[in-house]
Amino acid sequence: MRKMLITCMAVAALFSACEDNLERSIWLSDPDDIGLPQYTEWGYNTFGAKMDDLYFVSYSRETPCSMEWHSIDSTLELTMTGWVAPQDYVSGFEYIPQKDYMSLSITFPCDSVIDSQERLYLLNGRAIDLTDTTVRVSISRYDMIMIEHEVTDIRSGELCFKRVQNLYVDNKYEEAIISGTFDIHYVKDGEKIWLSDGRFDLGITNKIFW
Repeated sequence: MRKMLITCMAVAALFSACEDNLERSIWLSDPDDIGLPQYTEWGYNTFGAKMDDLYFVSYSRETPCSMEWHSIDSTLELTMTGWVAPQDYVSGFEYIPQKDYMSLSITFPCDSVIDSQERLYLLNGRAIDLTDTTVRVSISRYDMIMIEHEVTDIRSGELCFKRVQNLYVDNKYEEAIISGTFDIHYVKDGEKIWLSDGRFDLGITNKIFW
């Protein structure tokens, strides 16, 4: 246990040394699918999912996520922003795309007030059924022009917060680390779209929590 604590603190110190949150993004390819990041719980600031024969993944030059608390209806909104990568994508994490930006936003109700990143631990172990009518899902896509649409015909889907941790360095709060999985199968304009094998490992600071 002591050895693990020292290791965690060393990693945390390395992270806190980076002034720019984006510099802390670390991509480790999944050995079973190198187009996806491994599932991790270290706050590597990455996410990824298969998108039919494409990938929806984070990249190092873009803030990978944001979270917003809506006090008016006690909902929390998680937005993951990345790009749509081609089928032959092999770890082009450093590639800067000129188009095909994409954002996935999921807004869900909360039983408790989560109005700061310090309170995100309340999500630990929680699974969100994306077919629930109280959950809102929207996707923004940029390919020459920005197109945003709310996903309404969801056939199946889940957002699971497998582990949520509060990170402290030298007894000072740094960030919340949210790690988990997601998938969504929906129909738009008669086309079936499936984001599968989704995983995320995101460091949430007060700069990206509103």
